[in-house]
This record gives sequence, structure tokens and C-alpha cells, in this order.
Amino acid sequence: MIGDAPGDLEAAQSAQASFYPIIPGREEESWSRLLEKGLPEFFAGTYRGEFENQLKFDFLKILKPCDHS
Repeated sequence: MIGDAPGDLEAAQSAQASFYPIIPGREEESWSRLLEKGLPEFFAGTYRGEFENQLKFDFLKILKPCDHS
């Protein structure tokens, strides 16, 4: 599943589907990364795991930044 909101991630997790985030404000970069890296990883069977987890981490970090004050 491809999405740009936390609810999209939750829906993918509920369906036990892979999730590819489109990061708000970085849409062009996100779509390019999907074509260059995400789809090859998906079709190679290596998308789930470390690669997907890092994408989700980066996505959530941007949407919900920590308060470091």
C-alpha cells in the first residue's frame, strides 16, 4: 500500500500489507525512490524488513517530530 498519512500506515498494518510512504513536502523524492529502490526491493522479495522499517521510521519521524527541548 502507498500512502501519505498515518492512517494509511495503520490500514496497511491492519491488512498485513507492505507500506510505502509518500512523505509530505518530499513527494517528488518519495516517488523517485519508489521507482529506483522500492519497486526493485519489492519484486526481489526484500522490501519487508529492514528496508520497509527504515522508510516507516523516517515517515513517522517527519510527521511526528520529537520535542528535544
